[in-house]
Amino acid sequence: MKKLFVRFLLLFSGFSMICTASALAAGKIGYFDMPVVLQESKWGKKTAEDFKRQQETIKADVDVKAKAFKAAKEEFDKKKDVMDDKAKGKKIKELQEMQAEGEKILMESNAKLNKLTQDLRGPLVDKIIEIVKKIGKDSDYDYIFERETAGLVFATDKDNVTRRVIEELDKVSPKK
Repeated sequence: MKKLFVRFLLLFSGFSMICTASALAAGKIGYFDMPVVLQESKWGKKTAEDFKRQQETIKADVDVKAKAFKAAKEEFDKKKDVMDDKAKGKKIKELQEMQAEGEKILMESNAKLNKLTQDLRGPLVDKIIEIVKKIGKDSDYDYIFERETAGLVFATDKDNVTRRVIEELDKVSPKK
């Protein structure tokens, strides 16, 4: 019985050492920082410039309508005391229509900006993910996490593949 117990103990000890060794030999893990890639890569910078340029155009259109409404409202406020009820009612209705049109334009502008963000960033993010997968395969990583979405609080710089992602992305940036 003692021999059986000793054999079991030795077998269990050996199995424990094997499991511990394999647990300690964790896979190769890396991470990258998506905002840094978007801000520092050539493609990311171009995307940001394109977005800003189109955003300014859209904002200028909204500002024209807002200024027109503000001017009409100020004019009404100055003259409302000398207007008869019929003229005052007509002007109030015009102002309400202008305000509704302005709100509609603002909502449409926000929708355009959201679509523009998706249209400009979508292909860029897809390419970044493709590059990260290639880096993972080529460099035998078991996992590569995106820093922000993974919630990484601490990681060493040796595990950071952000620069490699930027370098690879700069090689394939569109030449528009």
